Amino acid sequence: HTKRDNMTTVSIQGKTYGIYQFTGEVVDNNKQRETRVHGGGGATYNGTGGTAPVTSSTTIHDQFFLMDDNGQEHDVTLSNWNVTLRTGHRIQIIWVIPENKQEGPYVVVNNLNLKKFQRNDPVIGQLASDHYIKPFWAGVAGIIVISFMIKLILLPILGIIGAFIYTKKRNQVITELKAAVEKEMI
Repeated sequence: HTKRDNMTTVSIQGKTYGIYQFTGEVVDNNKQRETRVHGGGGATYNGTGGTAPVTSSTTIHDQFFLMDDNGQEHDVTLSNWNVTLRTGHRIQIIWVIPENKQEGPYVVVNNLNLKKFQRNDPVIGQLASDHYIKPFWAGVAGIIVISFMIKLILLPILGIIGAFIYTKKRNQVITELKAAVEKEMI
């Protein structure tokens, strides 16, 4: 998650990202499932009533230890990845750190023995969203100011145009980040 020596930099639409990685052998691993139950209950009054639905969600926690080629052990903890690995497998881990940050999220777990990689697309999507969040809100503020100046006539049109541009730019960043990360895979 933090900065290390083995890094490649990539510039995507004016912002620099560090792509970090290391490879090691699994020396121990643990998988746990956490289930949370929500809701439930009910009431009756004068013969009528209702119940609240019961829902549940399960979070999978993966923790494994990798020994790199220099004999350094690394602890990797992931939530909701459900990685496929076992002791003895060689694993490549890739994470991305945006400019002006000291740490960033894991984005790829690549099992070299199984020739299987898992990419965390929601995390890459969040990195892309963060890429344009300041310009997006500046644009929203500009739309509000302009709308007051011209009596709110163009507010809905400008809002739709702004949302369209933001979505298009975000998707471009996602595509470029995925390509940059995949170039680092062994």
